[in-house]
Amino acid sequence: MARPALILAGYGVGDSLQLTVEAQRALGRASRVFAIGLPPNLDRFLRSQRVTSTDLAPFFAAGRPFAEVYLDIADTVLRQAAEDPPALLLAEGNPLLSNSLNRFLMVKARERKIATQVLPAVSPIDSLICQVGLDVGTFGLQVFDARRLYEREMPVQPAVPLLLLQVAGIAAAEAAGPIEPRPEAYRPLVEYLSRHYPANHPVVHLANSSDPQATAAAAAPLSAFDSLVPAFGPASTLFVDLLRQPAASR
Repeated sequence: MARPALILAGYGVGDSLQLTVEAQRALGRASRVFAIGLPPNLDRFLRSQRVTSTDLAPFFAAGRPFAEVYLDIADTVLRQAAEDPPALLLAEGNPLLSNSLNRFLMVKARERKIATQVLPAVSPIDSLICQVGLDVGTFGLQVFDARRLYEREMPVQPAVPLLLLQVAGIAAAEAAGPIEPRPEAYRPLVEYLSRHYPANHPVVHLANSSDPQATAAAAAPLSAFDSLVPAFGPASTLFVDLLRQPAASR
């Protein structure tokens, strides 16, 4: 097996320093480390280990189409991987889980015959499962990107618990665009969920599974979904379950 020239490494949930030993060793071998807006604690930890990262956030200038941003980042990262391997890109959780940029990088790496390796860490989904106290082996779990769910009319099994990711992204139309949750932006999602769940069924908003100060769940019936929208942020996830709901506070 060829030695990887591009490594995608997860750093865990939020700013909790959940880097695996394997990922830390890979950081020490990398010719260059890339990231997109590292959390403060992780940034300080890397500096203490004399690992300097290149922030890719400036590529996401306001108003740029996502396709253009992805192409520029892929060209930057893959050029480094080809010329001075290995290059390493840090991402939250599992680098390929609900991360379209990293999946795009993998496709482009294969096109250029660049060997890759993925080093996952604790995923936000792992933390969310613990937060709601769900035994996935018993109850099962459906996980969808919120926008893709209704745009592609993905099949939903109401008897199986449902997690919807990237909720805030529904209201963001461009790179670096402001997240301004607007109830009208969520009408298509609510209409699609209404095909599968009764109007009085609660939808639970999980704000941020890595911050103990922000993990309190808020719930509202599907008919009052708009009341949840003002609290949506980058880490927002929705949980819908006909059988079980975590304790929720309003």
